[in-house]
Amino acid sequence: MADLAVIMSTYIYDKLDYLEESVYSILNQTYRNFIFFIAMDGPVSPSCENFLINLKDSRIRIFRLEKNEGLAVALNLLLRNVLKEPGIEYIARMDADDISEPVRFYVQRNFLIKNVEVDCIGSWAKKIDDRGNEIAEYKMPTQHDKIKRRFLFRAAIIHPSVMFRKKFILKAGFYPEDANLMEDTVLWGRAFKKGLVFANLNRNLLKFRIDNLFFERRSGLKYGFNLIKKRFIINYLLKTNLTCYLWVTLIGIIKMLPPTILKTIYIINHRLDIIE
Repeated sequence: MADLAVIMSTYIYDKLDYLEESVYSILNQTYRNFIFFIAMDGPVSPSCENFLINLKDSRIRIFRLEKNEGLAVALNLLLRNVLKEPGIEYIARMDADDISEPVRFYVQRNFLIKNVEVDCIGSWAKKIDDRGNEIAEYKMPTQHDKIKRRFLFRAAIIHPSVMFRKKFILKAGFYPEDANLMEDTVLWGRAFKKGLVFANLNRNLLKFRIDNLFFERRSGLKYGFNLIKKRFIINYLLKTNLTCYLWVTLIGIIKMLPPTILKTIYIINHRLDIIE
């Protein structure tokens, strides 16, 4: 009986070669006792759909949404089905354009077994471009207190790198469906409020892809205003100080810039946090 579930959503703009790399990086994990839950968030390209439905692996479960509902809705659909599955203790996230290192599940699952106080474990990541070239590293704090301190200002957990216990969702709740690409940030905020414990492994267990669409999805007036709004709600929830409000306002204003400018800023300074 599998004790690990993997959840991943794919949608119309996902590219076949990225999706193939992502899926095979999961199926070829050294730890193999898992069920792979994949959601098609609305219609996907014929090539991607053909690839998914023809995968010959008994660990795969595929679900469909008739129209594109957004990442949070798709992940919540998968989570509801995961919670019905007997024996599942751990849940791992994955995105359809990233690549997991072969030992990722083995390492993270062992960490959670040995560190019973930790509810959610992430990792560092290598940033790759649209051709798979490594362009930088994404290093996050490893200890809970430092993760929380950084989270008050900017991203502190790489969403597709995480594995959490089933009880994490039972306590923190499902992904918010009105957060517009900040569903993970809002979920983490609720988890911190509930007293759940985070950690990050100081090793690269994920290749995190940053292509042109990445900047298009995470820029513009609507996105910037939404970031500020959701971050203000989190700051209020966690009773932060004025400095936190001023910082997230600045980040939100930066995100309002056109994607070409945001990409140029990021190229100049890879320390700019743009995962949210």
